[in-house]
Amino acid sequence: MKTRIVPVGKKVLIKPKEAQRTVPGTNIIIPDTALEKIYQGYVVAVGVEVQEINSGDLIQYADYCVPTEMKHEGERHLLINAGDVFAVIQSIE
Repeated sequence: MKTRIVPVGKKVLIKPKEAQRTVPGTNIIIPDTALEKIYQGYVVAVGVEVQEINSGDLIQYADYCVPTEMKHEGERHLLINAGDVFAVIQSIE
């Protein structure tokens, strides 16, 4: 049975952005122990009290936050406090 997570209050559900696993332009694989932790993720859902963050946003969150890992639609997601979000990352063309 599939489940859907709906954050409450000031919570944000994110799908963490994966760190790059190969050296750009090569087939050299970076070992897990050397991967840089990037603390970024894509917002999947927000609680009703969250105002500045929207579903689909790419966000930067605090390295000290304590996320709750959850399965959402069969994949690993993190539930964090909206106060742990530092910025919405926007691409400029």
